[in-house]
Amino acid sequence: MISMLIADCNAKERRAISLEAHEQAAKHTDDYWNWLECADENALEKLLEDDPRLHLVCLDITMRDGVNSAKEIRSRSKGTYMILVADMSIPPTVYMRPSIGAESLLLRPLDLSQIREVLSEAVGTYVKRFLDTGNQKVFILENRGLKEVIEYDRISYFESREKKLFCSTGDEEFAFRGTLDQLEEQLGDAFIRCHRSFLVNRNKIERVFLSRNYLELRGGIELPLSRSCKPVIRDFLNK
Repeated sequence: MISMLIADCNAKERRAISLEAHEQAAKHTDDYWNWLECADENALEKLLEDDPRLHLVCLDITMRDGVNSAKEIRSRSKGTYMILVADMSIPPTVYMRPSIGAESLLLRPLDLSQIREVLSEAVGTYVKRFLDTGNQKVFILENRGLKEVIEYDRISYFESREKKLFCSTGDEEFAFRGTLDQLEEQLGDAFIRCHRSFLVNRNKIERVFLSRNYLELRGGIELPLSRSCKPVIRDFLNK
Protein backbone atom coordinates (compact mmCIF):
# COMPACT_ATOMS: atom_id res chain seq x y z
CA MET A 1 0.00 0.00 0.00
CA ILE A 2 1.27 3.45 -0.94
CA SER A 3 0.30 6.47 1.16
CA MET A 4 0.14 10.00 -0.20
CA LEU A 5 -0.57 13.12 1.84
CA ILE A 6 -1.92 16.30 0.24
CA ALA A 7 -1.90 19.25 2.65
CA ASP A 8 -3.09 22.54 1.17
CA CYS A 9 -5.26 25.31 2.65
CA ASN A 10 -6.62 26.24 -0.77
CA ALA A 11 -9.56 23.91 -1.47
CA LYS A 12 -9.43 24.43 -5.24
CA GLU A 13 -5.71 23.68 -5.38
CA ARG A 14 -6.07 20.67 -3.10
CA ARG A 15 -8.80 19.17 -5.26
CA ALA A 16 -6.85 19.74 -8.48
CA ILE A 17 -3.73 18.12 -7.00
CA SER A 18 -5.77 15.22 -5.61
CA LEU A 19 -7.51 14.51 -8.92
CA GLU A 20 -4.24 14.53 -10.83
CA ALA A 21 -2.50 12.38 -8.21
CA HIS A 22 -5.29 9.78 -8.47
CA GLU A 23 -5.01 9.80 -12.25
CA GLN A 24 -1.23 9.37 -12.21
CA ALA A 25 -1.43 6.62 -9.58
CA ALA A 26 -3.85 4.66 -11.77
CA LYS A 27 -1.60 5.23 -14.78
CA HIS A 28 1.67 4.11 -13.17
CA THR A 29 0.70 1.22 -10.88
CA ASP A 30 -2.04 -1.22 -9.93
CA ASP A 31 -1.15 -1.03 -6.26
CA TYR A 32 -3.61 0.11 -3.60
CA TRP A 33 -3.15 3.72 -2.46
CA ASN A 34 -4.06 5.33 0.85
CA TRP A 35 -5.04 8.97 0.32
CA LEU A 36 -4.70 11.51 3.14
CA GLU A 37 -5.76 15.16 2.91
CA CYS A 38 -5.40 18.11 5.27
CA ALA A 39 -7.24 21.37 4.71
CA ASP A 40 -5.56 23.38 7.45
CA GLU A 41 -2.68 23.54 9.90
CA ASN A 42 -4.59 21.94 12.77
CA ALA A 43 -5.53 18.91 10.69
CA LEU A 44 -1.92 18.49 9.57
CA GLU A 45 -0.61 18.76 13.11
CA LYS A 46 -3.10 16.15 14.34
CA LEU A 47 -2.27 13.78 11.48
CA LEU A 48 1.48 13.99 12.11
CA GLU A 49 0.93 13.17 15.78
CA ASP A 50 -0.18 9.70 14.64
CA ASP A 51 3.12 9.26 12.75
CA PRO A 52 1.57 7.79 9.58
CA ARG A 53 3.64 6.09 6.89
CA LEU A 54 3.99 8.68 4.14
CA HIS A 55 5.50 7.66 0.81
CA LEU A 56 4.62 10.81 -1.14
CA VAL A 57 3.78 14.23 0.31
CA CYS A 58 2.48 17.38 -1.36
CA LEU A 59 2.73 20.10 1.28
CA ASP A 60 1.79 23.78 1.21
CA ILE A 61 4.64 25.34 3.15
CA THR A 62 2.84 28.69 3.38
CA MET A 63 0.66 27.04 6.03
CA ARG A 64 1.47 27.94 9.63
CA ASP A 65 4.61 25.97 10.57
CA GLY A 66 4.62 24.50 7.07
CA VAL A 67 8.41 24.56 6.82
CA ASN A 68 8.79 22.87 10.20
CA SER A 69 6.20 20.27 9.21
CA ALA A 70 8.23 19.50 6.09
CA LYS A 71 11.37 19.11 8.20
CA GLU A 72 9.53 16.81 10.60
CA ILE A 73 8.28 14.58 7.80
CA ARG A 74 11.77 14.37 6.31
CA SER A 75 13.37 13.55 9.67
CA ARG A 76 11.02 10.57 10.03
CA SER A 77 11.74 9.13 6.60
CA LYS A 78 14.53 9.77 4.16
CA GLY A 79 12.59 7.90 1.49
CA THR A 80 9.49 10.12 1.37
CA TYR A 81 9.08 11.89 -1.99
CA MET A 82 8.43 15.54 -1.10
CA ILE A 83 6.55 18.02 -3.28
CA LEU A 84 6.28 21.58 -1.94
CA VAL A 85 3.63 24.16 -2.80
CA ALA A 86 5.04 27.66 -2.39
CA ASP A 87 4.76 31.26 -3.52
CA MET A 88 7.01 34.29 -3.62
CA SER A 89 6.23 35.23 -0.01
CA ILE A 90 8.83 32.68 1.13
CA PRO A 91 12.40 32.86 -0.26
CA PRO A 92 13.60 29.58 -1.82
CA THR A 93 16.55 29.58 0.59
CA VAL A 94 14.08 28.84 3.39
CA TYR A 95 12.75 25.58 1.94
CA MET A 96 15.28 24.37 -0.64
CA ARG A 97 17.64 22.82 1.89
CA PRO A 98 18.83 19.30 2.88
CA SER A 99 16.75 19.22 6.08
CA ILE A 100 13.64 19.18 3.88
CA GLY A 101 14.98 17.47 0.79
CA ALA A 102 12.17 18.50 -1.56
CA GLU A 103 12.32 16.84 -4.97
CA SER A 104 9.58 18.82 -6.72
CA LEU A 105 8.06 22.29 -6.47
CA LEU A 106 4.64 23.70 -7.35
CA LEU A 107 4.98 27.48 -7.52
CA ARG A 108 1.88 29.64 -7.35
CA PRO A 109 -0.09 30.66 -9.29
CA LEU A 110 -0.78 27.02 -10.15
CA ASP A 111 -2.34 25.81 -13.37
CA LEU A 112 -3.37 22.35 -14.51
CA SER A 113 -0.42 21.90 -16.85
CA GLN A 114 2.09 22.58 -14.04
CA ILE A 115 0.23 20.25 -11.65
CA ARG A 116 0.08 17.51 -14.28
CA GLU A 117 3.78 17.80 -15.14
CA VAL A 118 4.95 17.73 -11.51
CA LEU A 119 2.60 14.94 -10.38
CA SER A 120 3.42 12.79 -13.41
CA GLU A 121 7.13 13.03 -12.67
CA ALA A 122 6.66 12.53 -8.92
CA VAL A 123 4.45 9.44 -9.09
CA GLY A 124 6.46 7.94 -11.95
CA THR A 125 9.74 8.47 -10.13
CA TYR A 126 8.38 7.08 -6.88
CA VAL A 127 7.02 3.94 -8.50
CA LYS A 128 10.28 3.34 -10.35
CA ARG A 129 12.46 4.00 -7.33
CA PHE A 130 10.58 2.25 -4.57
CA LEU A 131 8.53 -0.45 -6.23
CA ASP A 132 11.43 -1.74 -8.29
CA THR A 133 12.31 -5.15 -6.84
CA GLY A 134 15.96 -4.41 -7.55
CA ASN A 135 15.98 -1.45 -5.19
CA GLN A 136 18.21 -2.32 -2.22
CA LYS A 137 16.96 0.40 0.11
CA VAL A 138 13.42 -0.86 0.62
CA PHE A 139 11.74 -4.10 1.60
CA ILE A 140 8.72 -5.00 -0.50
CA LEU A 141 6.23 -7.11 1.40
CA GLU A 142 3.30 -8.73 -0.40
CA ASN A 143 0.44 -10.25 1.58
CA ARG A 144 -3.05 -11.16 0.37
CA GLY A 145 -2.69 -9.15 -2.79
CA LEU A 146 -1.55 -5.97 -1.04
CA LYS A 147 1.96 -4.56 -1.27
CA GLU A 148 3.79 -2.71 1.49
CA VAL A 149 6.94 -0.76 0.69
CA ILE A 150 9.05 -0.28 3.83
CA GLU A 151 12.31 1.65 3.80
CA TYR A 152 15.22 -0.16 5.43
CA ASP A 153 15.81 2.75 7.81
CA ARG A 154 12.34 2.14 9.31
CA ILE A 155 12.88 -1.56 9.99
CA SER A 156 14.24 -2.59 13.39
CA TYR A 157 14.23 -6.36 12.94
CA PHE A 158 12.59 -9.42 11.39
CA GLU A 159 11.28 -12.21 13.59
CA SER A 160 10.26 -15.79 12.85
CA ARG A 161 7.42 -17.11 15.00
CA GLU A 162 4.16 -19.02 14.71
CA LYS A 163 5.23 -20.32 11.27
CA LYS A 164 5.30 -16.77 9.90
CA LEU A 165 7.77 -13.92 9.49
CA PHE A 166 7.19 -10.52 11.05
CA CYS A 167 8.74 -7.21 10.03
CA SER A 168 8.93 -4.83 12.99
CA THR A 169 9.48 -1.07 12.78
CA GLY A 170 9.34 -0.70 16.55
CA ASP A 171 5.77 0.59 16.62
CA GLU A 172 4.26 -1.51 13.80
CA GLU A 173 4.44 -5.13 12.76
CA PHE A 174 3.75 -6.73 9.38
CA ALA A 175 3.23 -10.48 8.93
CA PHE A 176 4.16 -12.39 5.80
CA ARG A 177 5.17 -15.85 4.60
CA GLY A 178 8.70 -17.14 4.11
CA THR A 179 11.73 -18.39 6.01
CA LEU A 180 14.37 -16.44 7.86
CA ASP A 181 17.13 -18.19 5.92
CA GLN A 182 15.67 -17.06 2.59
CA LEU A 183 15.17 -13.55 3.94
CA GLU A 184 18.75 -13.34 5.22
CA GLU A 185 20.05 -14.19 1.76
CA GLN A 186 17.66 -11.71 0.12
CA LEU A 187 18.54 -8.77 2.41
CA GLY A 188 22.30 -9.11 2.18
CA ASP A 189 24.60 -7.05 4.42
CA ALA A 190 21.96 -4.60 5.66
CA PHE A 191 20.71 -7.09 8.27
CA ILE A 192 22.56 -9.49 10.55
CA ARG A 193 21.51 -12.71 12.30
CA CYS A 194 21.58 -12.44 16.08
CA HIS A 195 19.42 -15.49 16.86
CA ARG A 196 17.80 -18.34 14.98
CA SER A 197 14.53 -16.36 15.15
CA PHE A 198 15.81 -12.81 14.56
CA LEU A 199 17.44 -10.72 11.84
CA VAL A 200 18.39 -7.25 13.05
CA ASN A 201 19.06 -4.03 11.16
CA ARG A 202 22.78 -3.32 11.64
CA ASN A 203 22.15 0.43 11.79
CA LYS A 204 19.68 0.04 14.66
CA ILE A 205 22.10 -1.67 17.06
CA GLU A 206 22.98 0.60 19.98
CA ARG A 207 24.66 -1.79 22.43
CA VAL A 208 25.80 -5.40 22.52
CA PHE A 209 25.91 -7.35 25.79
CA LEU A 210 27.86 -10.48 24.87
CA SER A 211 28.09 -11.85 28.40
CA ARG A 212 24.35 -11.34 28.97
CA ASN A 213 23.29 -12.64 25.57
CA TYR A 214 21.23 -9.78 24.20
CA LEU A 215 21.32 -6.70 21.97
CA GLU A 216 19.80 -3.30 22.58
CA LEU A 217 18.39 -1.39 19.62
CA ARG A 218 17.30 2.20 19.22
CA GLY A 219 14.16 2.87 21.20
CA GLY A 220 15.19 0.48 23.96
CA ILE A 221 14.24 -2.68 22.05
CA GLU A 222 16.02 -5.78 23.34
CA LEU A 223 16.67 -8.87 21.22
CA PRO A 224 18.21 -12.20 22.25
CA LEU A 225 21.74 -13.04 21.17
CA SER A 226 22.44 -16.73 20.71
CA ARG A 227 25.81 -18.37 21.28
CA SER A 228 26.07 -19.51 17.66
CA CYS A 229 25.64 -15.92 16.41
CA LYS A 230 28.19 -14.32 18.73
CA PRO A 231 31.14 -14.72 16.30
CA VAL A 232 29.19 -12.83 13.61
CA ILE A 233 28.26 -10.10 16.08
CA ARG A 234 31.87 -9.85 17.29
CA ASP A 235 33.01 -9.44 13.68
CA PHE A 236 30.40 -6.71 13.19
CA LEU A 237 31.66 -4.89 16.30
CA ASN A 238 35.28 -5.11 15.16
CA LYS A 239 34.41 -3.59 11.82
